[in-house]
Amino acid sequence: MNKSADIFVRTKVLRKYLKDNRLSEVQFAEMIGVAHSTVNRVLNGKRNPGSKFIAGVLKNFSDLNFEQIFSYNNELPKGKKEVS
Repeated sequence: MNKSADIFVRTKVLRKYLKDNRLSEVQFAEMIGVAHSTVNRVLNGKRNPGSKFIAGVLKNFSDLNFEQIFSYNNELPKGKKEVS
């Protein structure tokens, strides 16, 4: 049975990035296309980032890469190897 990976935000790194770039949580949320409440919950450890959050960060912040901002446990799921 394949377990899915839990992806987490490196909150200290992301908070420092926002501070250094003078971005509020509201501005950041608008830029990545999620609600401010989502950003707040992720930064406060109340939820893990979803695909929209992750894609928004990677698409809109070319100076950040996945490994800088996110961490994960277990293995990330691999694509299907055979066609059904």
